[in-house]
Amino acid sequence: MATTSVFRPIGPTTAITVSGSSSTAVTISASGNNQMDFCAFLNTAATPVAITIYPVVNGSGTAGASAFPSNGTSGNVVVLGIAMQQPMVISVPQTFSLTTIGTSGTLYVTPVGDQS
Repeated sequence: MATTSVFRPIGPTTAITVSGSSSTAVTISASGNNQMDFCAFLNTAATPVAITIYPVVNGSGTAGASAFPSNGTSGNVVVLGIAMQQPMVISVPQTFSLTTIGTSGTLYVTPVGDQS
């Protein structure tokens, strides 16, 4: 039997301007007493975007600069597709720091909770 998960927004959506250099780190967290385990990421740019996620624990922790992995190497990033029609939902720490890199565009980040 298939399992269905329903997600609901549990915090404000943050817009991050994506450019050819790594963005300034932005902290993302749920609002109120909601517990965040997932976040929805929507890339509106016509080019891929790489994001770096780093946990913030007791108010401490900042994501380093984002960079796309180069040929034959790996990187601690998630690469989002171009002009996404629907967000990609990713498991995240309770509170996290985020940096982005791409060409130009906007990345929308929304904390979501599993309502199943």
